[in-house]
This record gives sequence, C-alpha cells and structure tokens, in this order.
Amino acid sequence: METDQLQRKKEDRLSVIGGKTLREESGEESRKIEPVNWTELMLKQAISIANKVKADAILVNMETVADIVPFLKAEGKKFKVILVTKRQISLKKATGLRSNIIMLPDVHLTRDGYLKFGFLAGISKGLVSKGDILVCVGGKPEKGYMDTIMVLKVGDESEIVSFAEDSPFPENIKPDIFESLLTLAMEMAYEGREGKPIGSTFVLGDHEKVLQYSHQLVFNPFQGHPEDALHISKPEVRETLKEFSSIDGAFIIRNDGVVLAAGRYLNAAYHGEPMPQGLGARHSSAAAITGVTDSVALVISESSGRLTIFRGGSIITTIEKATSPAHKSATVI
Repeated sequence: METDQLQRKKEDRLSVIGGKTLREESGEESRKIEPVNWTELMLKQAISIANKVKADAILVNMETVADIVPFLKAEGKKFKVILVTKRQISLKKATGLRSNIIMLPDVHLTRDGYLKFGFLAGISKGLVSKGDILVCVGGKPEKGYMDTIMVLKVGDESEIVSFAEDSPFPENIKPDIFESLLTLAMEMAYEGREGKPIGSTFVLGDHEKVLQYSHQLVFNPFQGHPEDALHISKPEVRETLKEFSSIDGAFIIRNDGVVLAAGRYLNAAYHGEPMPQGLGARHSSAAAITGVTDSVALVISESSGRLTIFRGGSIITTIEKATSPAHKSATVI
C-alpha cells in the first residue's frame, strides 16, 4: 500500500504539465499533442535552444510553417535567421522579419535533403562559417507540420556536410553560381530526362586546369557560341544541359557560370580510398579531378538518383533522391 502511494506521488512529480498533474489534467491519462500542433512547440523549443547554446544562426524550413513571424521576431535574439522555401508565396509570411532567404528547388526531398541544401547554400553565401553553431528546424512539407530539431557545429557534422578547410567551395566561385548549379543538378536527379533516370557530372571552377586534365569524347556542343549565351542561369542553357545529359563525359563550367564543354572525359587518376558502395567510375573521376584542381564536382548517380558533391578529392555531402510523397514507400529519415 505504501509502495503504491509512493509510486503515485513519483508519477505526479514526473508528469507535471503546466503546473498540473496528469490526473488533474485528464484523469489518469495525459492528452497527447496532435502532430498538427507540433509546429508551434518545435519553433519555441528551437528558439529556446538557440538562445541557450548561443547559436550563430537558426535555419527554418518554411514549407511546414503557417506563420513564423511571432516566433522568430523574438526580442533580444542574437542569431541570424535563415529561411529555406521553394515557394515565392511563402516569402510573404516573413514580411517584416529580418532574415536571409534560400530558395529550394521545386523537387521532393527527404528531411535531411532540405537541410543539406539550405546548409550548403548558407555556407556558399557566407551566412554560416566553419565553427558556427546552427539550429535547424523543419519537417516533411507534405505533412504540413514540423517534427525535427537538429543542433550542429559547422564543419564537425560529417553526416550533413564534411570538409576540412574553412569552406567546402573554391573562393572564386560566386554563391549564386553554385546555388544555380546545385538546383539544376537536383532537378535533373529527381526528374531524369523524358521519364528515364540520368547520370551526369558537372565540374565547376578552375576551368583551365580542368581542361588540361580532360579531353573531348564527342564534339563539344557549346564551342563557338557567344559566352553571354552560355550562362548557366539562362533557361535555354539549363534545358540544353538537360538535353545533353545522356552524353558520356562531364560538363565543364567556368567559375562565373559560363558552360564551356560537354562530353569531357576526365583524365585525372584516382588514388584515394575506395568509393562507398554504389558509387562507380563516374564518382571516382569526379573525386580525382577535384583532387588535382581547385574545383567542385557534382555527380548524379543514374542507378539511384543520388547527388554526390566532391571537393579536394573527397565527398563533402550526398543528397538522396526521395520518392514522390504520394508513393507508399516514401523515404523517411
């Protein structure tokens, strides 16, 4: 009898919610918070954590948020606010909020896919640097609510982005160029071409040296055209890249975004550790070329749709292809 009373008192102490015990709240059972109401809780907790760990920035996936302003407009906050979204209409939610915006590609990604894209774009834009503490909060947009908080130190989190230097990107590559290429590669990985999966390699930066370590497999379709007509930001150029994605060899892109060549065989030999299972010759050659040049390489795997990014001869991150949200076997991280 005495043991039962002690146990009941212990449960009361451990289950205080808003100053009330579980039995005072709803009898013997607590009322669970429905997932649709998790967003408010997740945002409040993320901001509390950011303040407690003295975070340098908080990254929020806006796709799962109805209204972030009341939470992120907290008085006295000392961290940057980075918002990631794929919809222009979402930006209206942040009106009046001092924040940095990162546009996501309009493709379906896993939770960590959205995080990795925002993380990479944030680093390339100089919003976060090695050693910064970052609090990330988000979820799967198709569910309509937040369910994930992650705290990490930039440069230490090898599962998200791994790099040994101050930045995973060459200094002379502009952030908008890398972001544009990353978006294009993710679209190609997700959509394929005419319903079929594709495998492609893009090498960005240090073009003179990259060209020295490579040769043409086929006639170069980009040769002889005015440079102002070959910029990766132009819709017609992006469509052309997708059209030529079936050509063997790599695309070579200058650090200012001008596409120089397609169908380029990368000659550099790879002498590093064996590639992870599922990665083959295309990935080895991308690792090799970034090991001998000051470039970054993005590789789409034809078999899996995985996007792998190389720098300095090593993998800095991979972004997995997620199945359609309507598909029963949608990827869950």
